[in-house]
Amino acid sequence: MNRLLSSLLLLLTPLQALAAEEAPVEHASQATVVVFLVLFLGGIVGYGIYLWWRARGAKHSAEK
Repeated sequence: MNRLLSSLLLLLTPLQALAAEEAPVEHASQATVVVFLVLFLGGIVGYGIYLWWRARGAKHSAEK
């Protein structure tokens, strides 16, 4: 196991030379972020309402 780990380390060491010096900066449009948040949070709220609606319907069915 030690031999495997040491050989893996030796194989991965040259990859440091190929790495970029700085990570690229990601730029996202603010409109894209807002649309994503609206859809994501809307989906969560919609799913919660769906679960509440189904639980309420099951409760009313059990009472009858």
